[in-house]
Formats: sequence, C-alpha cells, structure tokens
Amino acid sequence: MTSVLLVVFDGLRPDAIRPDVTPHLQRFADLAARLPKARSVFPSETRVCTSSVATGCHPRRHGLVANRMIHPGDASRIVDTGSAAKLRDMEQETGAPALLVPTLSDLLAQAGRDFAVFSSGTSGQTFLLAPRAEAHGQTVVSVHGAQVSTTAGRQLMERLPPPPQAPAERAVWIADAWRTTMLPQPPAASVLWLCEPDTSAHYDGLDSPAQRRKLAAADAAFGRILDDWQAGPHRESLQIIVASDHGHVTGDGLVDVLGELRGHRLFAGCTLTGGPSGGIAVPDGARDRIVGLAEFLMRQDWISHVLTADVIDPAHGALPLAAALVDHRRTAHVLYTLRNGPGVAANGLPGTPLPGTSLPGTSLLDAAGGLAVGGGTHGGLNRGELATVLMLGGSAVRRGVSSNWPAGLVDIAPTILALLGVPGGAAMDGRVLSEVLAEGAEPAESHSPESWEAAGEGYAQRIQRVRVGRHVWIDHGAREAISG
Repeated sequence: MTSVLLVVFDGLRPDAIRPDVTPHLQRFADLAARLPKARSVFPSETRVCTSSVATGCHPRRHGLVANRMIHPGDASRIVDTGSAAKLRDMEQETGAPALLVPTLSDLLAQAGRDFAVFSSGTSGQTFLLAPRAEAHGQTVVSVHGAQVSTTAGRQLMERLPPPPQAPAERAVWIADAWRTTMLPQPPAASVLWLCEPDTSAHYDGLDSPAQRRKLAAADAAFGRILDDWQAGPHRESLQIIVASDHGHVTGDGLVDVLGELRGHRLFAGCTLTGGPSGGIAVPDGARDRIVGLAEFLMRQDWISHVLTADVIDPAHGALPLAAALVDHRRTAHVLYTLRNGPGVAANGLPGTPLPGTSLPGTSLLDAAGGLAVGGGTHGGLNRGELATVLMLGGSAVRRGVSSNWPAGLVDIAPTILALLGVPGGAAMDGRVLSEVLAEGAEPAESHSPESWEAAGEGYAQRIQRVRVGRHVWIDHGAREAISG
C-alpha cells in the first residue's frame, strides 16, 4: 500500500542544494521530479508556513497569520506561536482552534489512515502540524520532550536515546529516530521536520562554514533514509517529498521599529508584533489611524511593503491584505516588511547571495529580534525568502521531470491525499501536483501572472502573483520607488 514521507528542511534555499555540501539532497534531486517555481506563503515565517503545509490553505483561510500574532480575543496581547502551550491557551481563551480548517492529520484520521510527525522545530511548530493528534491516536515525536509529544510518541521515545541539546544535532537525531522506528513499517503519511538549515542560517550566516557543516550533517541523516529506502522492502510503495518552508536572506543592518513608531501620535495604544514582517493592531480598527500609520511607514527608507486591512479610502500607496493572501480577521490592521535588496551584506559573509544565484540577498533586521547583522532572516516577500525547495520521488512519480508550472506549500497536502486516495484535497487552496505524477496530467487551465500595484507620493510597491484557475501563489514582491 502506498505511503508518503514529507521531509522539510526548514529554511533551505533551492540554491543551497549542491554536491559539495548536500550530496544526498543532490542525489534525490537527480532521481526526483522537481518543481523549481515552488513558493512559500506570506508572511514567510515558519509557523505560518507550517500551517499552510498542514492545511493546504493560505493564511487567509487557516488563520495562523504570523509567528507573533495579535491575540484574537485581545488586541493588546501577542501570541508567541512558537509555544504549544501558548497556542493551547489561545484556543481555550477564544473557544476556537488555532487552525480554522481541517488539517492533513484530521483528514487521514477520518479516513482511518495513520499519520506521524517527527519534528525538531519549536513546540508550537510541531503542534501546528497536527493540533488534534492526541485525540486521533497519532504518533508525534518532538525533540522538546514528553509535554509536546503524544502518548504514542512518548512510548516510542522510551526506546530511544534522549535528544541532544544543540539544534543541528537534534535535526540529525529526529531524522534517525524516524528512520529506525517508522521506516520498517511506515504509516500512511509522515512529516519529518528538520530545524536545519534555518537555525544555523539565523545565527551562523548563510553559507558560512559553520552553516555548511550543520547542513551537511542533516543531509547525511537524510542520506541514511534514502539508503534504507532504496535497499528496503518499501522502495516501491513509499513516496518521498522533500521541501523547504521558506528561504533566507542576510541581515545587513538594524532598525529599531518600536523606537521609530513610539513617538508617532497615532501609534499610542497600538500593539506592534515586530520582526522582519511585522504588524500593527489599531484599537477598534479606526480608519484614520490605519491610514495615518500606513502613510508614515511608506515614507520611511527602512520599509519595503505596506499593506492594510480594508478601509474606506485607504492610504495611497498601500496594498490591501488580500494582495498577499493574508486577509483574515486575525491579521493586524497594518502589515509591513523591512527593506530588502539583492546586494551583498556589508560584513562580506559568503553566500549573500549564494553562489550562482540572483536571488535577493539582504534585508534589514528588527533590533528587537535578537539577531545580529550577518545573520539570516526571512518573513518578507522577496525571491530569496519565497523561493522554496519542492521535489517528489518514488514509483508514483515521473523521475527526472522538471515542472514549469507554479507550485507552493499549499499544494503539498492535496498531493499527499491524492497519492493515498484519501478525499479532502478539493476543499484546499492548493492543487494536486498531477503533472509530476506517473498517472497524472498537466492542469487543464493555463497559468497567468497577476500584478497588484500601488503608488503614493515618492513610494510604489508591487506584489507579483501567478494563477491557475482558482489556485493562486505569490511569486515575489518589490518596493519600486522612494523619494522625498
């Protein structure tokens, strides 16, 4: 019977797959079907991306709209979605689930199929992959221990050595844990989420020697899975999908966003989420304050994009939240991204941009975020952050195909369901990646670009999207002009 393993390398840029650092990912790429136009979602932050992987939907539908999101029941509070405990508290306080649409975990449980999550990400990231896994009797194993793992996961962990403390070593540990416990009899679907190369990008820098070592270790652990898969009894039945959730760019400067806003009269009483892609919640959603704050942001040279909730007579130059597929009642009234560009960071760290690529390489950092100049960052709309890895391999896939069709995180769940013959994918935002499946065909509709543009005094911005029928993906965004 067919089974599927999804392996996510958190923060892996497509151009980081190369023979000298990731020979096993390169080996898989050589035998897999590849989707080089795959894109993340906005904000390109891990827990938002995780939610889109889990649900096959954009943030406008699943409702997990930021890593640090405004509390749905109290706009003066921020929910740190990296904490499973805080997500559970939010659910109890609001009476609503963290994810507002069914997940892959839910649909498989309804179909009587088993599902497993093995994650070295944060406790909140792990929770969002399968929020109701305990009730479904599913296996969740987290490097953060028993309080995050399910009953089935805790029983399994009793037979394993304790997880190490270093993030890169945890990524290796979780990959080996899945290989030794699940591969002999794989569940219908598994998600193996590795925290590398995201953590090392943040703290060691893109393509730095330290990051290359840590990525190589995660790649070697993946290589052991490939070896056992190819040599074992599930070579024909197990299909493997390799993906990343977002890319990275290098921080080339700091800006104190809160300090810049604190003195503005319209900011009084507002709540700032902060980060490379931040939000401002305005008390009572007052139009004059939303417009005034958006106009202030668009005059700043440290800003790239500015988006606002729907208001009558919006700020000239701002784009609506709908342009970035994040128009949801939980989204802050004003969103912004920090200035980014294609240059090399001032500190000269290697890999900015990575060798042989034209992906944008730099972005400002929010001084409150704790990252140093030279560290990797993500969350915005440029190509370096949005371009993702997406490859499929196995007997049900067309080997060696490179698809020219648009694709993204939202397509992973419906494709897994299609491979397993489980219903539910048609209600998702994503599409089945049928053009790379052995028994599939190219989409019936053509794909076409969409451009959302807005301009004000001395400021212009654009978000480029692509559409196939009802399916839509964000390709990239850019700030076009600044003056005065």
